[in-house]
Amino acid sequence: MIIVNLMGGLGNQMFQYASAKHLAMLHDTVLRTDSFNFRKMTLNKEHVFQLNCFRITAPQAREEEIRKLKPAESRLGRIRRAVSRLFGPHGSRTKGGLVYLEPDGSEFKPGFFELGPDRYLIGYFNSYKYFSPIRDLLIEEFTPRDISEKGRELTKLIESTNSVGVHFRRGDYVTDPDVHKSVAGVITEEYYRNATECMLSRIEDPHFFIFSNDMPWVKEHFKVTARVTYVDINPPNKGYEDLWMMSRCRHNIVAGGSTFSWWAAWLNQNPGKIVLRTERISNDPWYNHPEDYFPPEWGVAAS
Repeated sequence: MIIVNLMGGLGNQMFQYASAKHLAMLHDTVLRTDSFNFRKMTLNKEHVFQLNCFRITAPQAREEEIRKLKPAESRLGRIRRAVSRLFGPHGSRTKGGLVYLEPDGSEFKPGFFELGPDRYLIGYFNSYKYFSPIRDLLIEEFTPRDISEKGRELTKLIESTNSVGVHFRRGDYVTDPDVHKSVAGVITEEYYRNATECMLSRIEDPHFFIFSNDMPWVKEHFKVTARVTYVDINPPNKGYEDLWMMSRCRHNIVAGGSTFSWWAAWLNQNPGKIVLRTERISNDPWYNHPEDYFPPEWGVAAS
């Protein structure tokens, strides 16, 4: 049995689930999720658990199933786990190696596939290399269970035009000093200008659909000589619907290292899609691994 701990925003929840799903399939074993400690382990308190709004097939693990793979630890055990995480090649292990704690840094860790069929996974696993072989299955499972009437109407418009989904992430990228420091100069207004100009030059009669958690700022700063629709119909706890609508656009402009817009672009099934992304993900070298994060066919727009 594979059990994956869920934490962070919706995009991170999807990375965690997708990676665990592939590992479980490789071992022909069952997958369970664990969201019991979601609030405690999610640093950004604006993020809410939304993964179950998709048609995922893995149920929540029972407490007794979790205890078999992740027993309660003593203080000494927690210290040993922290040391193992820093120096061990395959993360922290307890009780015969049944807990895998992803080592620091967002680069792809090939050792992930060496894990056995009974594991409790803790990490973000922010690389398409963990699950790209099961993309068709993930497209099915990351389909919303339900879409609002307004969402359905807007999706029809998106699918009937030469749509370009554009994601602006603000929030903690601006208000949290540590987060802002890590992305300053990575995602800029110049990046969005260059990306939209590229789309205008390559696509006939584009229609830009704008998604953001700070729409007033975007309306003031995003100017383009084309049709624009500002998608502002959902509260934060229905972000999954916005992600789905972005994935129905024919083309995408993603917001740097935002896993939210990453998934929208990756789930986009248009065979001729153009996806534009930033050159870097972060100013932190531990987390700046664009070669593992972005699929190679996505284009780069200068920041």
